[in-house]
Amino acid sequence: MVKKRFQVEGMHCVGCAMTVDGAIEDVPGVKSASTNYARQFVDVEYDEQKADEAQIMNAVKAAGYTAKENRQV
Repeated sequence: MVKKRFQVEGMHCVGCAMTVDGAIEDVPGVKSASTNYARQFVDVEYDEQKADEAQIMNAVKAAGYTAKENRQV
């Protein structure tokens, strides 16, 4: 498992954060997603053998937000 932080643009409330968390957690291989809408980031723990950064960022995009610039947490 690896933990990475993704910047997420466009979140304005707890509902936005819950939407982002849910979208990411639906990606196979993702163990958890924890979003902070006030600081505009999400910490994601996932299995690198089953999921990758592109899949996570695409899930965020499909939910209506933009993810970028990840780094180890």
